[in-house]
Amino acid sequence: MYQRYSTSLKTCFSLGIEKSLIPKEVLQKIPSSTKTTWRNNSNHEIIGLEQENQIKNDLQNINNSHHPVNRVPKKMFDAFCAFTVCLVESVDKKQIQKAYRENKDSIIETLEKFSNYISYKSASKILKVSEKTLYHWRHQLKYACQNSALLLCTKRHPNQATLSEVKTIQEYLKNQNFGHWSIHSIWAKAFSNGDTRLSESTWYDYNKLLKIRTTIRKGKKSKYNPIIASKINEIWHADITVFKTLDGVKHYIYTVMDNYSRFIHSWRIETVVSAKIRLDTIKEALKNACGVKSHDQRIQLITDGGPENVNHTLKEFMQENQSNIHHDIALKDIVQSNSMMEAFYSIAKYRYLYLKPIHNSEELFTQFESLMQEYHFEKPHYALGIFTPSQVLNGANPKQSNKTIYLEAAKKRREINKKKSCGLNC
Repeated sequence: MYQRYSTSLKTCFSLGIEKSLIPKEVLQKIPSSTKTTWRNNSNHEIIGLEQENQIKNDLQNINNSHHPVNRVPKKMFDAFCAFTVCLVESVDKKQIQKAYRENKDSIIETLEKFSNYISYKSASKILKVSEKTLYHWRHQLKYACQNSALLLCTKRHPNQATLSEVKTIQEYLKNQNFGHWSIHSIWAKAFSNGDTRLSESTWYDYNKLLKIRTTIRKGKKSKYNPIIASKINEIWHADITVFKTLDGVKHYIYTVMDNYSRFIHSWRIETVVSAKIRLDTIKEALKNACGVKSHDQRIQLITDGGPENVNHTLKEFMQENQSNIHHDIALKDIVQSNSMMEAFYSIAKYRYLYLKPIHNSEELFTQFESLMQEYHFEKPHYALGIFTPSQVLNGANPKQSNKTIYLEAAKKRREINKKKSCGLNC
């Protein structure tokens, strides 16, 4: 076999690279005397002999890169490169470019350090930043000037603000007495005082570049504890809202809600605001509440200060012993508002009634009745955990913990998954 390739084999032996290129089984079949003759043969007629050293070095580099010792590091390097590319491509373009700008000095220093291996042209393709921008960053770093607030050479960038002008901006924006002022107001104050002749937009630019002031000082709204009942029929809310049907008629929806269960004990739809109708809804709520559960505690009724709630008719009823109701006006007699009732109306109108073409009173009554059926018996309330108002009214605990159920389900899930085969050899 070796005779068919004698010229090629002879060349390999002459160059001393036979072990790198000739298979071991072929080498074993070549007689020792032939090997010796080829090694000692004159090499001056062999074309390519002058490239002998370069060939040997290239072969050595290839062998080293594929040596078993380097297999794991090479795989790690490939994985690192793949991960880096994935990371760069998955991050939002605006965010990553912002990060580049904030760390441009580090990027340029790294490129300068490895300039023999990474060109600015290659870096621009990798970073997806124009080559012109990279050179601009290098220019900024190379000609950084300590006599400039922006660290830019004042001779090359003569239009920038002076150190004293920037100092004025910093002093005004950091002044705690102006902590609640806008930058416009602070600039106007400094301009009126003759302390600056820079434009308003320049103040905004320097504030952004130097990050002098990132937030405006604000106060926090005083917190108060929302009124929350500890049991059914302890606190009620009453209110009305306006709904206009497509025939142009205004309708007033009266409701009385239990704070604890969020159950609507009574509701009416009328075309007038009336103290008598308000009183009728309260009486109806008392009747319905007693029909559901024994009513032996005093009820705190919360309403707003509307004329249907603050009047002689309602006051006279409250004074009767049999009513057993204490009436409080929201934000007057108590610090809390009647927001629970307002939240119900907002959801009822914007997530249900306004989605339907309701032409007249009859259609409004039908739709609201359907809403009440869903609200009370079908849809769990966000404040009641997994329960509906009807379930809580009939004894369900809205604070019930589901932790035990979660733990048991997790245990069962693990058992099922361990028994399942995913189709992989694991």
